[in-house]
Amino acid sequence: MTELLIEHPPTYEPERKYIYDVMFGEFLGITHQVRIGNDPDATVISVCGDSSRKRLVLHEALFQTPHEKWLTEDSLPRQPLDKWVLPDAFCDTPKVSAEVPVIYGQHVTKDSYYTERDGDIQLGLDIFGSAFFMLTRYEEVVKGDRDEHDRFPAAAALAYQEGFLERPIVNEYLEMLWTCMKRLWPGLERKQRQYRVVLSHDVDEAFSVINSSPLRVARNLMGDLLRRRDPGLALRRVQAFASSGVRRESLDPNATYDFIMDMSDKYGLCSAFYFMASDQPSAFDSGYPIGGGHLRRLLKRIADRGHEIGFHASYNTFRDPTLTASELDRLCRVLDGEHIADMPIGGRQHYLRWEAPLTWRIWDELGLLYDSSVGFPHDPGFRAGTCYEYPVFDLLTPTKLQLIERPLTFMEVSMLTEDCTSTDARRLVECIDQYATICRKYDGELCLLWHNSNLRSARQKRLYGHVVATAVNC
Repeated sequence: MTELLIEHPPTYEPERKYIYDVMFGEFLGITHQVRIGNDPDATVISVCGDSSRKRLVLHEALFQTPHEKWLTEDSLPRQPLDKWVLPDAFCDTPKVSAEVPVIYGQHVTKDSYYTERDGDIQLGLDIFGSAFFMLTRYEEVVKGDRDEHDRFPAAAALAYQEGFLERPIVNEYLEMLWTCMKRLWPGLERKQRQYRVVLSHDVDEAFSVINSSPLRVARNLMGDLLRRRDPGLALRRVQAFASSGVRRESLDPNATYDFIMDMSDKYGLCSAFYFMASDQPSAFDSGYPIGGGHLRRLLKRIADRGHEIGFHASYNTFRDPTLTASELDRLCRVLDGEHIADMPIGGRQHYLRWEAPLTWRIWDELGLLYDSSVGFPHDPGFRAGTCYEYPVFDLLTPTKLQLIERPLTFMEVSMLTEDCTSTDARRLVECIDQYATICRKYDGELCLLWHNSNLRSARQKRLYGHVVATAVNC
């Protein structure tokens, strides 16, 4: 088996080891060893035992930052970013566009970031520093921008400002790295990946009629008739309110779980349902009783059908390890009581209320398997710059964590409205097709979030069916 030797300057060793492990180990599946090298300004890659002594020399920027400026605005990329039109050496490299934004880098010739010299390849694009910047959400630790829900807004992100949020830029950089290595060592092999669609469903409100007061049911009924203009939904709500037990569960407008699972089964997919376990309702949490009989039967049915049950941490948990632990414990006790699942499980933060790296650290310390909160609520795209899941890094410790991030690409509420017109629906499906095509290009994961409560009407269900079919068959 071919093994790479990575020689790097004597700075930021935990950070370097992390990004090498992710790019070479997790993404490419290539064995490598790391040591401090002789070049103070570049990372040098060679093949162990290669008599040709060919080298790939990657010049650096981010990891050349003085320690006193690390995690400060002085270390952020200089804007506007340079745009590099790729030379012919990258003509067959999978890419979204031949013009690539340079997050960090320096020219190695007068007007290019690439040159071949004496059998070596010199690359001025700082692939490792740029990938580290995106995957760790470095800028979110540095910048103080927050929206009304105390979330880092898309408008403050480099990818949004420089027009590459819709591009998995880390994957593009990875393919450029791979192109250079294959040019030097044609016998190199990488691990095989396969495109997949990952469906998840945040259960913000498990039921609409069950556990609701008559006044709330009446208000929702008026909304069905006047705002949603859906008499069929209104009738179903009345029938659910007039029924009891299992029949009420099946008629409840939010009880779209079997429809979701049927759709996933049709395409050989697994749906992940993320349940809340907060015991107190608030302005942003419905506070449904996770231990109630209706919920227990629902959880059991989902598990019996072979779909996933996960954790949906409430609005105020994203900086609160104690509150997060209590909610996770409540959910796990219910699952254990129904003999459903053992830890670890994964999930997502409510309202995508997430903070780097604190929320990751909380989830990691609780033994959760993965998080899928890293996406923007109103702007689809690649917040972390990748369509691959990956182990995360705590910038403040600094430590690689066991937790896996499964980046969220698209949430339906970013484009879906209650009176969704045929034009709105077409645009949504076109957006899904765009991201599915990009993710398939890199054999990546298209991670979609669709709430159970946004599948109440026949029109919404038809749209969802079209979305899933588009995602799978693009």
